Amino acid sequence: MLEGRTFVSDLAALGPEYEIQITLQESEWIPYALEHIKVFIQTPLGVAAIVGLSKQIVDLFLAWAKEQRLKRPEQDQKKLTIYGPDRKPIRIVTVKGDRFEEE
Repeated sequence: MLEGRTFVSDLAALGPEYEIQITLQESEWIPYALEHIKVFIQTPLGVAAIVGLSKQIVDLFLAWAKEQRLKRPEQDQKKLTIYGPDRKPIRIVTVKGDRFEEE
């Protein structure tokens, strides 16, 4: 059993109308300095709906990152990129320690 919440379990709180898929990419070297999470919004929603959904996702991500930082202070850098239906980034949020930046 995994300890604590995962970001995917937090995303599930958005409701049953959203499908969550996890893709793992094998790599020879995975940097521990930065954890990068990518969320793809596949459904062609209206602009207002996408903005609202991305805000919910960012809020969940920030809460999750804060909790993770308390448990594992050595891994305190996390990045979230949210892509729209056109596969282009909508929002990019990076958390480093106590602060976060949005590109």
